[in-house]
Formats: sequence, C-alpha cells, structure tokens
Amino acid sequence: MTGNVNRGGNWNLELIFGQLKSALAFTPEVRASYAGVLADIVVNTTDDVVDDSDGVTSLREAIIEANSTPEDDTIQLTAGATYDLTISGSDEDAAATGDLDIVAGGGEITVISQGDEKAVIDAGGIEGLGDRVFHVLSDAALQLENVEITGGFANDSPGGGALNNDSGTVNISNSTISSNSADILGGGINNFFGTLKISNSTISDNSGPNGGGIDNSFATLNISNSTITGNSGTNGGGIFNLASTVTITNSTISDNSVDGNGGGIDNLGTANITNSTISGNSANSGGGFRNSGTANISNSNISGNSAYLNDGGGIDNLGTASLTNSNISENSAYNGGGINNLGTATINNSTLSGNVTFLAGGGIRNSGTTNVSNSTFSTNSANSGGGIYNTGTTNVINSTFTEGISNYGGGIYNAGTTSISNSTITANGGQQNQGSGILTKALDELGFNPTTIVTSTIVSGNFSTDFDSIGTNNTIISGGNNLIGIGNAINIFNGDNDQTGVTDPLLGNLVDNGGQTLTLPLPNSPAIDAGSNPNSLTTDQRGEPRFVGEGVDIGAVELQNSPQITGTPESDILNGTNENDTITGLAGNDTINGRGGDDQIIGSRGNDFLYGKEGNDTLQGRLGSDRLFGGNGDDSLLGGQGRDRFNGGTGDDTLTGGASIDRFIFNTNDEFDSDDIGIDDITDFVPGQDIILLDKSTFTEITSDSGTGFSVNAEFDIVTSDAEAETSEAFIVYNSNNGKLFYNANGTEAEFGSGGEFANLTNIASISKDDFLLRG
Repeated sequence: MTGNVNRGGNWNLELIFGQLKSALAFTPEVRASYAGVLADIVVNTTDDVVDDSDGVTSLREAIIEANSTPEDDTIQLTAGATYDLTISGSDEDAAATGDLDIVAGGGEITVISQGDEKAVIDAGGIEGLGDRVFHVLSDAALQLENVEITGGFANDSPGGGALNNDSGTVNISNSTISSNSADILGGGINNFFGTLKISNSTISDNSGPNGGGIDNSFATLNISNSTITGNSGTNGGGIFNLASTVTITNSTISDNSVDGNGGGIDNLGTANITNSTISGNSANSGGGFRNSGTANISNSNISGNSAYLNDGGGIDNLGTASLTNSNISENSAYNGGGINNLGTATINNSTLSGNVTFLAGGGIRNSGTTNVSNSTFSTNSANSGGGIYNTGTTNVINSTFTEGISNYGGGIYNAGTTSISNSTITANGGQQNQGSGILTKALDELGFNPTTIVTSTIVSGNFSTDFDSIGTNNTIISGGNNLIGIGNAINIFNGDNDQTGVTDPLLGNLVDNGGQTLTLPLPNSPAIDAGSNPNSLTTDQRGEPRFVGEGVDIGAVELQNSPQITGTPESDILNGTNENDTITGLAGNDTINGRGGDDQIIGSRGNDFLYGKEGNDTLQGRLGSDRLFGGNGDDSLLGGQGRDRFNGGTGDDTLTGGASIDRFIFNTNDEFDSDDIGIDDITDFVPGQDIILLDKSTFTEITSDSGTGFSVNAEFDIVTSDAEAETSEAFIVYNSNNGKLFYNANGTEAEFGSGGEFANLTNIASISKDDFLLRG
C-alpha cells in the first residue's frame, strides 16, 4: 500500500499496542481527483467525535468526509446500533457541531443500515437548545435507508426536527422518523423548496405547529407504501402542504391530531391521493383532510375521523376537490360529518356511509358547489340533512340515498339550489311532515329562496313523509317521469308521466349489484321503463347500460334484459350462456366463465378468475387481486384496486390495470404468431410498479434467463421510430415515441420476421428492461 507523493499522498502511520491509527491518506483536493474510488465509508463507532487520529470513524466524521468529495458516497451503519449526536453548536453548516449538514458538491450521500434491524440516529443528546438531526442544504442530495431518526428538535426557521431539506433532494426508504419536534414548521420533516420522496417508511409521534409529521412548503413530496401516524400540531397533523404538490400512493395517514385544521392533512397546494387510507385523525376543522387548494382522491378510504368543534369530519373543502371510487365512512363533526364543502366538490362512484353530525349534513354539508354522480349515501345522520344539507348548489345524478336519519330532511335538506335526476331516495327516516326523503325549506337568516328540480327520480318508501316543502318562498320543479310517495309537496309533481302516492316502490335491499357502490335493485317496480334521460346517460349507477327494454327506468338502477347471472357471498363457479350475459360474482373468490356472446363479467369482491372465452367481452375485476383471461375476440379487461394479472388472449384487447401492482402476460402456449396474439393496448402501465411478463415458449428467440429483466442486455432495446425497431439487434424493442412494443424475431434484417407488434403502451410510459419478467 503506497501513497503517490506526486498526487499529494501524506500517509502518517503509527503503531501503538498493536492498533493501527492513521490520519486521512489524502487531502480533500487529492480525494476529489479519485472520483468513484472512495465511495464507501464504514462507521465503526457510535460515539459523536471528530478526531482524525483516533483510528475510528464516527457518523459525523463520515458525513464530513462525504461532503468533501464530489462523488456519491455510501455511509454504512451497524444494524441495531444507536448513534447519539452529542456535540452541541450552531451557526455552521459543515456538520462539525449540532445537526449533520449535507452540502452541495458532495455528491449524493446515502446513509444505510446494513442488516435487517434499523440503525438509530438520536439527536436527544445535543445540549442547550438542541438541534435537528439532518440539514440538507441547497442542491445537496441525501438518501436514508433502513434507519430511524429520533430526538431531533428545531427551534429555528424553517424547522424540521428530524430533517430540514432546504432546496435539496432527499429520498427516504424503509426508515422511521419518530419523536422529533419543531417550534416553527415540520415536527418530523420540513421540505422547503426541495424534492422529497418517502417509500416504505413510517413518520410517527412527531410534533410541530404546521405539519406535525411533515411540512411541505413550495416543494414536491411523493409518499408511497408508507404510514404517517400519531403526529400532532396546530395545522396538518400528518402533513401540512403549502403552495406545493404532494402525491400519496398506497399509504396510511392515521391517528394524527391538531388543535386547528387538517388532522391528517392540511392542503393549501395540490394533493393527489390514490389507493390510500386516511383514518382516526382529529382536528377542529377537517378531521381527516382539510383542502384549501386542489385535491384529487381516488380508490381511497377516509374513515373514523372527527372535527370535534367545527366542520368536516372526513373532509373540509374550501378549494377544489375530486373524489372517485372512494369511501367516506363513520366520520363525525359539528357540521358536515363526511364532507363540509365551501368550494367545489365532485364525487363520483363513491360511498358516503355511517357519517354523523351534530347539526347539518350527515354525509355532506354544502355551501359551495357539489356535483354527485354514481354514488351511494347510506346510514348517515344529522339534525338537518341526513344525506346532504345544501345552502349552495348541488347536482345529483345516478345516485342512491337510503337509510339516512335526520329530524329535517332524512335524505336531502335543500335551502339552496338542488337538481336531482335519475336517482333513488328511499328508506330514510325523519319527523312527520319534515321530508324524510327530501325537505325544501328557506333559511330566514340567509334570505335564500330554495329551488329544487327533480327528474326521473324515485322519492318513495321513506319512513315518514317523502317530500315536504315548508315556507312560501320555495320553488319546486318537476322535470317529469318521477315516482313520488307522500308529503305536502306531491301536488307539484303533475308533469309528464309523474307518478305520485306510490308508497312502496318495490325495491330490493341495498346490496352489491355490481359496480363500485351498493345499490337498490328494482325487479318488479313501477319505475321500470317509466323514466327519462335528461342528461343523455349511457349507463346507470353501476355502469350498466341505461336504455334497456321500452324505456329508461326511473331511479339510479336500470333493469337489464340480458341474461343476468349473479353469485353469492360465497366462492362460486359461474358459467354463462351463448347469449350476451352479465355475470356478477359478488363476494368470495369466484371463477366465472363467459362462454359465447359479448359478455359483461364482473368479479366484484374477492380474488377472482374471470374467463371471457368467445366474443368481445368486458371483464372487470374491481376489488381483490384478480386474474383476467380475455380469450378470443377483442376484449376489454379492467382490473381495479388489487394486484391483478391480465392475459388478453387472441384479438386486439384493451388492458387497464387500475390501482396497485399489475402483471400483463403475453403467452399463447405456442410460438409467436401475430394473428394469434394480436396487438393489446395497455392504458395505464406504471414503470417500476407494473410488470410485462413474456413467456419464452411464445417469444422463442429470447435466450435471457428467466426472471426480472434481460440477462442478455442486447436482447432489449429502446428506439425512437418503428423503422429503427425493425433493424434493431434486440428481440424485444420499445418505441419510446409512440409506446409500441415489438417482437423482432429476425434481428437486424428488415421487418420483424415471424414477430411483429404485440402491445401498445398508450400512455407512452418510460419503461426499462427491469419492467419485464421472463418465464419459461
């Protein structure tokens, strides 16, 4: 081992009692010239020391060393060990005292615990006012893997007890940020003008004024497969998002609390939430989520949250909120048990159930604009407006209100402008003559003259009167084709084809009849073929065809004439006919065979096997992890919320994975034949999450080993034109400009030989070889 004098080597070796101690072998300037060589730093003491001559390397020394060189460095910690920070100090950004500073020019620094158990970095030993744990400065980059960060305290701006990311880039994975605090922003983390990614991690038991867990200000935050729980503060117990974008996927925001707004999340920017749970949080307003910006929520559950003194148990919306394929359940508040809306809210294919409010709006209190479609409100309760209490503008289409309880307006209380069409309002409870189904009544203190427009809707079978109007300033308009029970407003319903005095609409129970929400079937109802279609709907609430038989049915559900085969709550084997069947599995792990015809096959709940077989079929897995096989024909396969597997079979199929991790399989049980395999459209492929599986019995030229990726690198290529794909040396070729995926069976020769195009990623995803799985 030698040091190059010409390159500045300055070895100082000393032998004392058999222990080797040395100063750093090279000066920082020399180390910088050895880019890529000095990349791994092993921390071999848990003490917080800075001493080049003691023969050991502390975490602080490792940070200083990594900061001094431009290459990326990995700092290795011992699994299960605790690294206490004890050197007090402030007003410096070189990591010499106080927090561990990560500076620009030092490359990306990775701090990782080697082993199954996390290493702990604890700043609780910093005396005086204390300090945070990590400070990432502008343009610096830090990765934390398999570590726990605790004991940090930030008493200065901008905050971040565990970590302040000040215009840098931070990735946190398989880690825990717990029991940190701040006086200003972000008890756990402050992301200020930075980029922060959190995956497979836990943010817990932190406290700070805005953002008990995380403050994200003027920044970008991505959270996946993580839990944010037990944090507290003034606003945004879990997350406070200001003028920023936060994206949350497959994560849980639970049991956070604040004295102000947004127990789980307080959003003043843009929030995109998918396949996640917001539960058990509490606040003054917005127990689960308070939105003053733009929020897009899909395939998610918001449940068990509370706004103990004010509005919006689940959601308090002052901005623009969109809710799709989601559940708002068992939340509570003074007003707006499920949702309190003062802005614009759009709710589609969702369920609001079991929400409670002391005053108004068990499901929703609306003072802004609310648009509801294809949704179900059930078992919500309030003093006024069990389902919806409206003083603004509410539009309801293709939706069901049932089993709501309220003294005034069991289903809907309207004191503003409400339009209801193709909906069902039944089995709600309330006081006599106070509109168990619908009550329209002006509020004297607001001076509004309520307007209620009802078209092709069932308001019947409620436990007291169905439709009541109180006061003289109400306007009720029948759009015709309604089925109305009893109440003092029924004489107004004398429009075309209105039916009144019908106390029993002959509906079934609220059950899974297919679709994303529970609905009420109408096998023998006078509503059949008696409705209208003012909004030119193509489907009913469930997604079934809207025009069947001699006319549209009144209400939210259309009776289907095609053969209907429905399973049980158990695991069933269901076989179709040679007609155009609709087969619904309901609960249980079902096996459904479509056979002939153009079938609609719906797995619903459970982990199902769906086989379209002959015909141009539509297969929907929906809930659970399903396997969908198209068979012959040009089929449409839609997964849903679970981990689904797709095999389109022959024909040109459309494959949509939906939420979670999906696998798209290409296998014909024979060598590749473009006529057999067809060209399938994959509409929502997510690189790094979804997988394209190629069976080598079909793609016979591939010699790479089975498993993820291509062990022979030359067998996969990315090009920018179809012409390049034809002459590529690779067997699997992707055109990154149009999303086409080719099997190039003859290599550099013209065209594709026995291969050809077999898939089209319509979202033109940025895939790599790691997005493939080879089998066989």
